[in-house]
Amino acid sequence: MELNKEVTLLQNEIRKFAKEVIAEKADEFDKQAMFPAEVIKKLAEMGILGATIPEAFGGCNLDTASLIVCLEEIARVCPSTALVIATHDILFSYLIAKFGDQSMQSKYLSRAASGELVGGFAEIQTNEISSVNAGSTFVVNGRNSILLNGVTGAPFVCCVNDNNRFSILLVEENAAGVTRNKKDNIIGMRAAGITELVFANCSIAKENLLGKENEGKGVLEEVAWFANLGFAAINLGICQAAMENALKYAKERIQFGEPIINFGMVREIISNMTTKIETLRLLVYDTAALRDSGKEFSRSAAIARHFSNQSVAEITTNAIQVYGGYGYMKDYPVEKYFRDAQVSRVLFTSNIELQESIVSRII
Repeated sequence: MELNKEVTLLQNEIRKFAKEVIAEKADEFDKQAMFPAEVIKKLAEMGILGATIPEAFGGCNLDTASLIVCLEEIARVCPSTALVIATHDILFSYLIAKFGDQSMQSKYLSRAASGELVGGFAEIQTNEISSVNAGSTFVVNGRNSILLNGVTGAPFVCCVNDNNRFSILLVEENAAGVTRNKKDNIIGMRAAGITELVFANCSIAKENLLGKENEGKGVLEEVAWFANLGFAAINLGICQAAMENALKYAKERIQFGEPIINFGMVREIISNMTTKIETLRLLVYDTAALRDSGKEFSRSAAIARHFSNQSVAEITTNAIQVYGGYGYMKDYPVEKYFRDAQVSRVLFTSNIELQESIVSRII
């Protein structure tokens, strides 16, 4: 699929920004587990934090292809920053724009578009949060070990369970009974601001519902394939970066008097990497085009995410093999891409769920 002129111009702009502004700081972000606040601020000025927000609230309401190429280009340099953007744009702002009432949209979307707040999302697969209906409020207890963008202290979206009836809530910043504990011991996406989330008798008004009470599964299904496409784009960016670094090293590394890129085994690895990357890119871009044209895209998104999960694991592992023993050292970038891949490939939707989704749509 060929990108249109507008998307290509945006892609080039973000690629230039990533190389000139983010690249020199990405290693420090990872080693120090440092949230890229200044980078996010600059991306907000470029309109990227308003990608899914209507113009009436200060957003730019980008099409899917535009957001996808942004995530891909940023992930090539700093996957953590790409994860921050995907969480804010898709799992926070889009949910409010789609399911929030007018009051909620007015309260949060303008601030989200400007970057005044960077919204979060409590990961579904690690959710242990329950609620009790208390009339006009929910009383929420429990924990979730992964709150994406939690370190910002901004509002976030979470799913609560009331006897297997699920609701989606927006939790305001500084809500009483909410504790966020920074997690520095994660292996990858260390700069993405991930925290642990703990609720202790937190009272949340029903006005903070996204969608209807006890209909949270429908809300999540609506956003799921958009989110999975976003994660596939991040995986694509990681794959591209791992391949480029492995190829560069293979051209420079001399063994037995010649560059190792001349060796058949290394050439085969690079060839397989390139083939998978180009296949994945076609899947991701085609799925974005389907969504932009208003066509059914869930099956295509499931295939793109599933293939991206497989590819990012294989390509980052093989990149390390090209480097040999050096690939495991923090002096070289491929070990970071390997670590980030282990996180990006497991968030939001499990591989079993993706496989079931693919199968259920073809039988």
